[in-house]
Amino acid sequence: MTQAERERLFLDLFRANKARIHRLCYGYLNSAADAEDLFQEVMANVWNSLPRFRGEANPATWLYRIAVNTALIYRRRRRPEEPLTEIPDRGGGPHEALEQEQQLAALRRAIASLAEGDRLIVALLLEDLSYKEIAEITGMTVNYVGVKISRIKQALEQRMASAAEVTNGRV
Repeated sequence: MTQAERERLFLDLFRANKARIHRLCYGYLNSAADAEDLFQEVMANVWNSLPRFRGEANPATWLYRIAVNTALIYRRRRRPEEPLTEIPDRGGGPHEALEQEQQLAALRRAIASLAEGDRLIVALLLEDLSYKEIAEITGMTVNYVGVKISRIKQALEQRMASAAEVTNGRV
């Protein structure tokens, strides 16, 4: 691969996947500053890995695999649990905005409490990746991805219900 081809491929990958990789980084860290640091590290690893890219895999899948591996290593160097950041105002009336903010915060806490691999699957699912793409990125079978997603949804529903009970003073 020539230097020009490497630069072109890198820019294409960067432009097409910047927002997705940012969200993945934020999903692992829940801190904008740390997520930006992780994003920079991911892109540096992508740049350094480009000479070894043979084109056998889908470039986006290959990029996600690098991003996931980089995020796992980055996360291990930090505390496993970090505080969640503030949730931006989504509009609407003050009561509606507060209720939405509380629900979103509860969902983020529930997702953050999942095992690392389950959080990855949620992040990939939220990116609208297919089960096949998730399987390629995680190394699972397509059927097992479906099973994992079903189990994750059940776990999140239970955690959200428990959070609602605590919020409403029933516990």
